[in-house]
Amino acid sequence: MVAKKLRIYGFLGSPRRKGNTATLLEAVLREARKRGHETELIHLMGRKISGCVECFACQKVMDEPGCAIKDDMQEMFPKMLSADCILLATPVFDWSFSWLMKAFLDRTYCLAKYAEDGTYTSLLEGKKCGLLVTAAGDEFDGADLVVEAYRRIVEYHRMEYIGHIVVGNVNTGEDVLRPGIKRKIKEFVKNML
Repeated sequence: MVAKKLRIYGFLGSPRRKGNTATLLEAVLREARKRGHETELIHLMGRKISGCVECFACQKVMDEPGCAIKDDMQEMFPKMLSADCILLATPVFDWSFSWLMKAFLDRTYCLAKYAEDGTYTSLLEGKKCGLLVTAAGDEFDGADLVVEAYRRIVEYHRMEYIGHIVVGNVNTGEDVLRPGIKRKIKEFVKNML
């Protein structure tokens, strides 16, 4: 029995819809569903998501995103705002997030609202956020930089950090779900509660 059913959105930032990162995200969402939570996997690949252009139109509206760019992020903002928990899933690309995840995250600027005195609020404040990373190298070969950037994004948006899973030295889907990782997935999902 689940005390509170969580709405969990998993944003997949891999260009491969059935790749290693998708395998990891699907396993986490499956474990969350087993515990009674509502989940949805959202593929960023194939969607039109432009980077932020710093037009600041979003700062004229304080209680909603207000982003002036009319692309597929307009579908993502309501999902993020209605979520109890947001999962970001990305492979390591050149010591960073994938280009898909980077554009997606850049656009979350419109969810931070600045007052004239420089203080700000975030429309994501209090929401849980977790990170899933896959990498061909080990955890300290670029994935560590992704984790640090994620921590700062969570802090900036005043979200609740629920942790991260990094699966390094991955070549195939079977590598992703090796026994030690399955245990980490169960612990990670428990932290969402």
